[in-house]
Amino acid sequence: MSFIYLWQNREKSHIFSWFWLKQWAKRILYFPKLITVLKTKFFLKIRGTKIGSVSIISNKSRIEGSLDQLTIGNCTFIGQAYLAIHADIRIGSFVVINDGVKLLTASHDVNDPSWSSFAQPIIIDDYAWIATDAIILPGVHIGKGAIVGAGAVVTKNIPEYNIAVGNPAKLLDKQRVQQLKYNPVQLVACYEAWLGKY
Repeated sequence: MSFIYLWQNREKSHIFSWFWLKQWAKRILYFPKLITVLKTKFFLKIRGTKIGSVSIISNKSRIEGSLDQLTIGNCTFIGQAYLAIHADIRIGSFVVINDGVKLLTASHDVNDPSWSSFAQPIIIDDYAWIATDAIILPGVHIGKGAIVGAGAVVTKNIPEYNIAVGNPAKLLDKQRVQQLKYNPVQLVACYEAWLGKY
């Protein structure tokens, strides 16, 4: 459970020092938010979602479909996103999915006279960053460390460490640095109060 992890890995300082008092003041201040985070995860888990112990998903996210088809790794942050789960959505560890992102696993075949629907999985590998208001369409695989720019509409796979922007999303000539070692959940106040800044 996240709270056990936070307790075991909490930033420690000398008892009753000024820093210790500040730490505990922050922990108390952000405790209601921490409870909301833990409750959201608990309800996702009892409905079948596999979610890493230190990941955060906003309680304002809109999730429709089969929650047992959703897998989220460790230390991943998902803001106020929309997830339409008609096929598997597999999200790795240390991923950031910003507010307004849409993950759509189903659509309709425009070449079919009966406009039949189809569903395909979405896979997002470790350290990927999906920026605000991006849309990921069915069958897309976002590679490790890849970046999807704000407002991009992704119809094709994005290779590792590549950066895709636009509608439809196109790859930029430059790539992202490959030695990634950050923990995005440490930027969230209710976790940072326990773990400190990385």
